[in-house]
Amino acid sequence: MKELRPIALCNVIYKILSKALANRLKPLLQKKWVSWMMMCITSVHFQVLLNGNRVGSIVPGRGLRQGDPLSPYLFILGMEGLSSLIYKAERLGNMHGIQICRGAPKLHHLMFADDVFLFFQASEKETNEVATILKTFEVASGQAINYDKSEVFLNRHAPPTTHIMLSNTLHVQKCVTTGKYLGLPSMIGRNKNEVFRFIKERILKKL
Repeated sequence: MKELRPIALCNVIYKILSKALANRLKPLLQKKWVSWMMMCITSVHFQVLLNGNRVGSIVPGRGLRQGDPLSPYLFILGMEGLSSLIYKAERLGNMHGIQICRGAPKLHHLMFADDVFLFFQASEKETNEVATILKTFEVASGQAINYDKSEVFLNRHAPPTTHIMLSNTLHVQKCVTTGKYLGLPSMIGRNKNEVFRFIKERILKKL
């Protein structure tokens, strides 16, 4: 079940396990071993292969290592720029979200890790606004949106011309089914057995 993993506090679990292992190994390893391990961490440098030859010795002066608890916060700070652009478009009346029910606040976007869900009206004006927001975010942040993995989902009553306009403007393909968000179907209709059948099939394959 590679794609059906729970959303957990991985950093907290990692800290607990690493601390437990460190306490177990502490009586067995001498201080010399500790100094050797610290040398592996603090004296890291990189070399680049250019036409088959090693070039230079790059010593990192800043940045975070994999597993650092601060890494998710840096990503959140980066994605905050995209949220600000969307909220600004809303204040200017250039983008409208959806309401789950009458009286509920409008929903414009959902974000988790690097998965983003945008909600807007399928008009040419709002589609161009979304395209401008995404382009501005790419230029300002240096992040690149993977349009090959992006899809657009519309109401079943939307005319074919609207589908073509959205696909051409945003450079994304039309969602044939309901699409997926965080590995699960984005839209759930009346036939829940059909929508979630793939989970049952994957579990049966693992048994």
